[in-house]
Amino acid sequence: MTVSAPSPADRILRAIVSTIVAMTCFAILNAMSKTLSTSGYPVIEVIWARYIFAFIFMLVMFLPRRGKGLFVVNRMWTQVVRGLLLFFSSYFYFHGVVYLSLATAASISLSSPLIVTALSSRLLGEPVGPRRWAAVGVGFAGALIIVRPGHADFDWHILWVVASTICSAFYQIFSRRYGQTERPDASATVATIVGTVAASPFVPLEWVMPASFWHLALFVGMGVMAGTGHYFLTIAYSQAPAAVVSPFNYTQLIGAAILGYLIFGESPDKWTWIGAAVIIASGLYIGYRERVRYRQAVSGPS
Repeated sequence: MTVSAPSPADRILRAIVSTIVAMTCFAILNAMSKTLSTSGYPVIEVIWARYIFAFIFMLVMFLPRRGKGLFVVNRMWTQVVRGLLLFFSSYFYFHGVVYLSLATAASISLSSPLIVTALSSRLLGEPVGPRRWAAVGVGFAGALIIVRPGHADFDWHILWVVASTICSAFYQIFSRRYGQTERPDASATVATIVGTVAASPFVPLEWVMPASFWHLALFVGMGVMAGTGHYFLTIAYSQAPAAVVSPFNYTQLIGAAILGYLIFGESPDKWTWIGAAVIIASGLYIGYRERVRYRQAVSGPS
């Protein structure tokens, strides 16, 4: 029996749901990483654990049914670059979140969809019209409200998250550009291998033995959350245009705010929320304009 391909609407819905699942996993992952980093563990060890346990998780989940195909990709060097972008995004973010609230760090990272949209025309061949360019400008204004460069309260640790956001945007672009030619499980697995290899040489220099079973569980849990999150994110970018998927990254802020308050007692200031609201509004408008363009392209001229 032949199974028909999913309709465009089904693919977009699948991409949106996959993105929300991924963002939930990432919010939990970041809370785990902050807990460990503020408990005396070096950031590089936390990052290494995030990758090595994600790799083990991938093997357990996919190796039995995929076999050697789990490591087969069509564009290996592209996948290596993609994996390095993800590694540096994690490296910068984990450093920043030690000093910033989870909600503040998440709010800054919300600007990555704006970068994706701004670069979509040149790097993805996805047209960006004047309305979406205006929305991108408004969104970056929102980011400036959060960062407040030159203000007396400016925290330079924010720059860690800004660097992470730039790397994340290029990671998303690579995922979108080559995602449809690669299997999501293989792409996610190769990314974890690249991150593990990149972090491993530095771990022995700062290694701290886990002090309790709870801390060990958090190290393992980071890998599970990372592996699950990036698997679903890879699915999302293989099913729909980047400008459709990216706005739903904003759901991570909800999880970050809740976890930050419950675990760390964090209450970001009003400017963080104002800036986040501006970024989210601009991103949602970009998503709306992209969906309009997508429906027009599917329906064709009337």
